[in-house]
Amino acid sequence: MRIDLHINQALAPVDEVLSAAVRADTSAYDAVWVLDHLATLRPGENQGDMLDPHVLLGAIAARTSRVRLGVLVNNVHVRPAAVIAGATATLDHVSNGRSILGLGAGAAPGTYFAAEHDALGTTLEPSIDARHQTLLDSLRTVRRIWNGDHDANVRFPKPRHDIPVVVGLNSVTLAKKAAAEGCGINVRADHPRLDEILSVSNRSLDDFAATVWLAFDPALRDPNHPRLRELDSRGVSRVMLLTTTRNDLLNA
Repeated sequence: MRIDLHINQALAPVDEVLSAAVRADTSAYDAVWVLDHLATLRPGENQGDMLDPHVLLGAIAARTSRVRLGVLVNNVHVRPAAVIAGATATLDHVSNGRSILGLGAGAAPGTYFAAEHDALGTTLEPSIDARHQTLLDSLRTVRRIWNGDHDANVRFPKPRHDIPVVVGLNSVTLAKKAAAEGCGINVRADHPRLDEILSVSNRSLDDFAATVWLAFDPALRDPNHPRLRELDSRGVSRVMLLTTTRNDLLNA
């Protein structure tokens, strides 16, 4: 099982965020992920700004040499597919092949995170099926751009290496669709239908096939921790440890 560090970049000033990523590069973490949000979550608790994920990953790439790098996950209702394609391909260039693409369908109307969409004036589809379709359409657009299948007068950056794609999700339905598209899946570790979701993952994708996230705990950096061994027995291939406090970031 692979163990990744998932950073909430609004927890602390940027120098502490970058230091955590650099430490991850010299430790047992396989990848470093950051959030895709426009505004600080829980403003009373976080002590930094919600930094743009792609700019931040570029800075991390320049300071590291080993860990893989990705956004968990790009919100397709905030970032047009062509923008996601270009940013992720650019990261592949500057990191020498360490880029990962994470995609998500965004928030439902009226939920906590929908406030970010309201601030942008973005219209969210009320139907979950429609939001899933937007995600799949965005995925296909990204792949077309990477393959050069677009207007010849427009030159987008193309990856130099194969970039794994991981879809963040909460349903068996989207898990099936993501696996059918050759994508890995990511779901919270305590999801009530975790086993059912894991069962439909595309095992040909190796360690990106069936991934979960859970709150950071320093003990979970040990692959022999009982919780990780239990997840491994259920078919999980990769665990992302999400920092939820500044102390987490400092101890990661």
